[in-house]
Order: sequence, then C-alpha cells, then structure tokens
Amino acid sequence: MLQVLLAVGMGALALLLFVVWRVRTDGAWALWWHDNYLERLRDFTSGQSRPMRILQFVQSAAAPGDANSAICAVDSYCANVEWAMNVGDKKGQILDAVVLAVRPRWVLELGTYCGYSTMRIARLLPPGARLVTLEMNQHYAQVAKQILGHAGLDTQLSPSPAPHTQGEEPVGGATQSPQGRWRLQEALIYTTLHCLQLPLQLFSRPPQNPLSPFCPKATEETAERQPAKRSSACKVDLLVGASSALIPQLKKKFEMETFDLIFIDHWKASYLPDARLLEECGLLAPGTVLLADNVTCPGAPDYLQYVRNSPRYRSEYFPCQLEYLQVEDGMEKSVFLG
Repeated sequence: MLQVLLAVGMGALALLLFVVWRVRTDGAWALWWHDNYLERLRDFTSGQSRPMRILQFVQSAAAPGDANSAICAVDSYCANVEWAMNVGDKKGQILDAVVLAVRPRWVLELGTYCGYSTMRIARLLPPGARLVTLEMNQHYAQVAKQILGHAGLDTQLSPSPAPHTQGEEPVGGATQSPQGRWRLQEALIYTTLHCLQLPLQLFSRPPQNPLSPFCPKATEETAERQPAKRSSACKVDLLVGASSALIPQLKKKFEMETFDLIFIDHWKASYLPDARLLEECGLLAPGTVLLADNVTCPGAPDYLQYVRNSPRYRSEYFPCQLEYLQVEDGMEKSVFLG
C-alpha cells in the first residue's frame, strides 16, 4: 500500500513539474493557465470580473490624480496577485520610448482593456494632444474610464449604440456570460485544479515587491511633461465598438487628417485587417508609426508578414517577454512610408 501511495505521489509531482515547466516556457500554456483557468476560477469565487478586481486595487493603492501611481498599482496587481494581458512594465518601457521619440499630436490605440497602456501613452503627451482609444467591450470600457479618471486623465466615453456583437467578450460581470452560469461540475474541476496555483505562481514569476519596482522611471523629459499630480495633459476619447466599424468614422468624428502614432493591442486576428483599413481610410501619413504588441505570443503572423514585406513600411522587431511572465514575446514597430 505504501509503495502504491509513493508511486501516486511521485506521479503527481512529476505531472505538476511538467505543467510548471510548460507554463513557464510555452506561450500557449501560459495564456491558457492565466487567461483561462485562473481568471475563470477567480471570477467564479469572487463574483466579479478581472477588470473590476483591477479597478478596486487601483482605487485602494494608487494616489488619486497620479497616472504613474495608477500604472504602478496595475503592475503590482498583475505581477503579484493576478495576471492580466496589458502591455506590462517591460514592454511598457518600449512603448514609452516610442511615444517620446515620435512626439505625437494624434494617437490611436486599438484595444483599451483596463486603460493601462492608455495611461502610459497619455502621461507622455503634451498639452493639446489627442488620444483616441477603441474598445469593443462595454464592460472593459466602463472600467477603463474609472481607472483613467482615478489617474487624473480627462476621458470622454462614447458608448456604441450597436447591440452586443457575436464573438465579443461578456459585457457584464464574471457570471453573466452568454453561455449561462457556471455548472457545478465545472466549479468542482476548477476548484480541484486550484491546488496547482501556488506552485505555478512561485515558479512562473520572479518575486516582486509591491509597487516600487514597477513605478515608471521618470526621465527629465517625462518630468517636464507630467506633473506629480493631476496628469490631464491631453484629452482621451474612449470609443466603444468594433474597430472595423469605428475606424472609418474617425476622420469625420474628430475633424482630423492622420494619426502620428497607432498602438495596436486588440484581437490579434484584427491586426492586419485594421492596418489595411487605416490605409484605405487615409489615416496614415508618411512617418506614421504603428507599434503592435504580442506579435510573438499569442502572435500575429499575417500582420508581421505584411508589414515586413510591404514596400509601404519599414519595420523593426523588439524582442521582450510576455507581460509579467518569462515567456518570449515581442513588439513590432512599423513606419508607414506612403
């Protein structure tokens, strides 16, 4: 009997180590674990969505009116409590560098989620600059508006009158999925698997101290552009709806010509169609910079093939790691040549 128990224990340990190794080294496993199982488990046990949990942490940990403090809070939560797919602290430094190099007056962001990258961009923009960010999910947009407001950013939310789109994420809280409430057997499965959460977190992430390691390093130029408090240097327009429907409306809606910088971080399958749509709508000018996140994990191969082989772009790849993890990822910077 003892030998049987020992064999079962060794088998369970081997399985655990295998899962830990796959989550640490394989992007698909890492995304499944953090963005599927753990998120659903927390949604079930808390009765709230992950964006709502991030919002509550920001409201409790970040100084009101301070974008840097709000960024630190999101990074701390996502590294120490619950992973979330925003651009993150490491790739966020690449985003910061591109914003400071381009010095844009008009910025478009595809994919707001909770407003993390929106804050990173907006805090570096000069007064009078405009940041337009598009988010398909109404619930995400509402949370993002509250986080941006807490960070001191002047944000105008324009909800879409269109009905819920097929394929869109759930609009309500965690338990209001179109597929219905969780079944009892699913809850039991997730609860059983929860025993893996602690060792996986210990092995898959480097240990972090709360808040301080994640605070964006302020350069002299950043300090000049952003005061310590009340960082509403630019106006943020948050539009709710599918990017394919909103992009053709942007010129008329904002009475503008072209964007100087476009940050792409929404549905990976939409990267290429939306890039082509931006071209067709005349929203790109020679020198417009497109910066695409997650081009390696989960990946956007058709988009990469297009911008790297088209004579209309000059592209550069920035290798990095998936936000808050040790999985390979990267960003693609593409300059539109005309």
